[in-house]
Amino acid sequence: MKPLGRVLLVTNNFPPIRGGSAVVYENLARYAHGAVSVIAPSLNYTDGLPTIGWREHDRRAPYRVIRRHLLRTMIDRPAARGRLWFLAADLWIRLQLAITLLWLILRGKVVAICIGELLASGWVVDLFRHIPGIRLLVYVHGEEITTDDPYDPGHRRRRRALLAADRIVVVSRFTLQAVRDLLGTAVHDKISLIENGVDTARFQPLAKRADLLALYRLEGCFVFVSVCRLLEKKGIDQTIRAFAGLAAAQPACRYLIVGTGPYETALRAIAEESGVAAQVVFAGQVTDDDLVAHYCLGDVFVMPNRRLANGDTEGFGLVFLEANACGLPVIAGRDGGSTDAVQHGVNGLVVDGAEVAQIAQAMAALHDDVALRARLREGGLVVAAEADWRGKAEAFLRLCDGASA
Repeated sequence: MKPLGRVLLVTNNFPPIRGGSAVVYENLARYAHGAVSVIAPSLNYTDGLPTIGWREHDRRAPYRVIRRHLLRTMIDRPAARGRLWFLAADLWIRLQLAITLLWLILRGKVVAICIGELLASGWVVDLFRHIPGIRLLVYVHGEEITTDDPYDPGHRRRRRALLAADRIVVVSRFTLQAVRDLLGTAVHDKISLIENGVDTARFQPLAKRADLLALYRLEGCFVFVSVCRLLEKKGIDQTIRAFAGLAAAQPACRYLIVGTGPYETALRAIAEESGVAAQVVFAGQVTDDDLVAHYCLGDVFVMPNRRLANGDTEGFGLVFLEANACGLPVIAGRDGGSTDAVQHGVNGLVVDGAEVAQIAQAMAALHDDVALRARLREGGLVVAAEADWRGKAEAFLRLCDGASA
């Protein structure tokens, strides 16, 4: 059995589950050299089914992972089973997690507990702040602060957990300001910014794979690519509309969309309505082994994210750095924390994700201007190199050990 780290990271979103926060926590643990152990679920809280591949992932991981069935109640059960069932299930899950944490603290030399999901696990901060010698941290990405949630009207639960924490880690200047707006000035000295990073040993420029070019019929084409979960806030709908105008003038252009999500049906319909269904390729979910190769099929990465009416928005945008590391200039929306990842004119272009015309203009510019594309490509490689995860993990461990910043 792998040794227990001095930091316990509690998260519902962890590989092999996909997603930005899962990537963050995976890399923090990986580059902490055994100092971080992860507590994660073996069941998916969206449907209660086992997470495919978790045993293989945990065997291969160079750090210890402790799995429990669930760390939070399933999202569909309150309506399906009733409020009393929900409260009983929630209490049982909390009791099991609390016992696990106490057991690990007593067995090892644990100095800190970090909560990865504020709303689902904020109660851990309230409970364990009474145990001396244990620092409590909350990792905040952005949307969990800005998005309205009926489970927490008025943000009372979120505010209480953040105020009780010893350290609040935020991933972008946008998230930093959102936390300050929520809590006021009294807690400024316990908020620390650790911007997200990228694994440059994994994400790097590669030649376009002939088998994938043939699979998606991209031979001889200029390819725009998006890699993300298919959600409305990502701006893929507006990108398809912008692409339609460009494709009419440049029939050798293609738009490759990598990922799945609840917005996929709507996106396919938009492609049909826009007359570009034959030029928009939905690749679906790809394996981790093939992810970098799919980035590298593109000439330009596009994800013009925008803020939705309920406040949901992009907290940072790890995919921008991953694309940069693969040698792609990027197009990003200006909402949320994406401007921490993308500097306009340095490693990409920043647009209003709600304006199709702006997205189309940026796409056309990067298609037509070879010098601009090359300059942003080189800038992206520099930005990615400076964002290596090793330094981020070291900064995180310093906070866990009691450093002030």
